[in-house]
Amino acid sequence: MSERTWNGPTLEVIGLGLSGEALSAEARQALGSAELVIGAPRHFEALEQQGLDVPRRAYFPSPFSALWSLLAEHSGQRIVLLASGDPLFYGLGGHLRKHLTAEKLRFYPAVSSIQAAFARIGQPWQEAEVVSLHGRPLSSLRAALKVNRWFATLTDAHSHPAAIADELVAGGFGDSTVWVAENLGTYEERVSTHTASLLSESTEVFSPLNVVIFRTQGAGGVLPEFPGIADAAFSTDGDEAGRGLLTKREVRLCALSLLEPRAGDIGWDIGAGCGGVAVEWARWNPYGQVHALEYHAERLTHLATNRDRFGVIKNLHIHEGRAPEHIVELPEPTVIFVGGGGRDLSVILNACWARLPSGGRLITSAVTEDARMALHDFALTAPTQDDEWVQLAVSRGDRLAGQRLMRPHLPVLLFKRIKP
Repeated sequence: MSERTWNGPTLEVIGLGLSGEALSAEARQALGSAELVIGAPRHFEALEQQGLDVPRRAYFPSPFSALWSLLAEHSGQRIVLLASGDPLFYGLGGHLRKHLTAEKLRFYPAVSSIQAAFARIGQPWQEAEVVSLHGRPLSSLRAALKVNRWFATLTDAHSHPAAIADELVAGGFGDSTVWVAENLGTYEERVSTHTASLLSESTEVFSPLNVVIFRTQGAGGVLPEFPGIADAAFSTDGDEAGRGLLTKREVRLCALSLLEPRAGDIGWDIGAGCGGVAVEWARWNPYGQVHALEYHAERLTHLATNRDRFGVIKNLHIHEGRAPEHIVELPEPTVIFVGGGGRDLSVILNACWARLPSGGRLITSAVTEDARMALHDFALTAPTQDDEWVQLAVSRGDRLAGQRLMRPHLPVLLFKRIKP
């Protein structure tokens, strides 16, 4: 068997619910006919509590990727894999489905820890947003936080309850009520209620097997909840807040509308600067991937700071280098934004166009006359009636000598073309 494939009988994946929750008849039958059962020690303890004996067993290896070698050693056998709760809800099932077709797997779900935790506090959860922090940076929670919403988090050692409370306080949600559900379904089960501001200062130690539920309460307003992040909210290389190499809000919003972000997109931001477009793009399209290319050392630092500040670490990837030389290192795109390029803009546009597949979208901005000429020359290479041209001339309110005036910004030309 080659790595991460399976050609034996259907792999049976059994989810174990709370202690004392009996397996279904179908799950028991699968367990009884198994030639090998793979699970964690707590899984086998749960089965023993139900009086189920598992003579041929193996434990999940460490690192977990070695599971495929273990399966290879038992190729051709009937194998059962044990999981907690619903294997297809942030669990083992998702990992298996990345490599195997549904026909090679059969799942037996149980009540998930999230479902059980909401039941314990007596709260409907159909509108709750579930955020998995297991194996993910804690700052990724920032991309989800909104006012007056219910959340549930799956945690690990780095996202313990006090750390989650720290994020809530930092986001302006220190008044939030937080429930910590520990060791659900065991004799050590405990559900406690806290206020985020107090929990963040607590030294209380919680079981590593916990689920954290909270309802955001407080002023919020620290992190954006709608497209159009204020320029001053970004870290930039300018001498004042909101200045520097950053696509300004009005232009950024128009560019995003032309990009038409979609789930599954692989986007490039060429000449990403401090990350205005890349950060908003990644934040409002969490199911797409954005690759930002920038060569300037100081701007790269600000770009990384903004990625962390707005919680888009998991889907905004930073690449150091110049275009067009370094675009060969980027994955195949579905949509490209060229926000910089200088004297090389013509070469960059042609190189990006060559990498786009049919149906791919190319959006470019131009401010200087040289950039506008390069953009017009590119447009003439394959003219089409479907091209979109937008020029934005934005003026913002300012004050001079105690009087209000509208101070104009440089006009920005935006161009969009879809590859036939």
